[in-house]
Amino acid sequence: MTAAAPRLTGAWVSEDRHIWSETRVIRINPAHDPAALAQAYAADGGRMQVRDFLVAEDAERIHQILRTQTRWWLAFNEGAKVHQLPPEYLATLSQPQLNQILAGIQQRARTGYQYLYQFSPMTPEYFHPELPKGPVLAALEFLNQPATIAYFRTLTGCADIQWVDAHATLFRSGNFLKEHTDGDQDGSRVTAYVLNFTKGWQRDWGGFLQFFDEGSYDVEKAYCPAFNAINLFQVPRDHSVGMVSSFAAGERYSITGWFRRDAPPGAFGRVPL
Repeated sequence: MTAAAPRLTGAWVSEDRHIWSETRVIRINPAHDPAALAQAYAADGGRMQVRDFLVAEDAERIHQILRTQTRWWLAFNEGAKVHQLPPEYLATLSQPQLNQILAGIQQRARTGYQYLYQFSPMTPEYFHPELPKGPVLAALEFLNQPATIAYFRTLTGCADIQWVDAHATLFRSGNFLKEHTDGDQDGSRVTAYVLNFTKGWQRDWGGFLQFFDEGSYDVEKAYCPAFNAINLFQVPRDHSVGMVSSFAAGERYSITGWFRRDAPPGAFGRVPL
């Protein structure tokens, strides 16, 4: 029997005031049976992609929010140091300053772990009282509703999932995320997920989520950026996001994070008006 699709209702405000209607919901496509998906997930060693994962109109609404109503920060690293630059700060940088940042990223990427992409810090924004609450945070609440958690516990076979963290990502031409495992020191991360909201992506544009054979370094599987698809995989596992090509004309949108077994940083409910 197909489980009931999780639903979300809630009012959301920002500097633009009302931005998420009481009548709008996020729903998993009821055509998907989590028990059947669990068999496919286990058969590939704890990894899968599910197309048409959400109800189509809900996925379209999230795509539009990511494209037009989301504040994008710049994320990159300098060795172990993480840089997360908000849009207000980026606007103050001159072109020579930006070029210097990008040149350093390219230099470090030749020999070590490196990444460069745009992101929106959904979990910190949700719990930080002074940060604006954008409409994309509705997806974070949806992911943490009891019905959604139960759905993913069934799908992954991991009964100890307690909550889901999230950040939105945007990869443009020249953006990339080198090989890593998503492993964490205390083992709080159970499963990684990527909710894809990318339209019209061409296969030659790069930006694939790639998984590697640990012995040969060959790519054993890769998922093309897509619209309304979810990628799931147990962690730790070697993977990367290939560089988006210089001639790519599209934008790679997603909401991504981990199903976690530790305690959440706070309670989930309506963002206060």
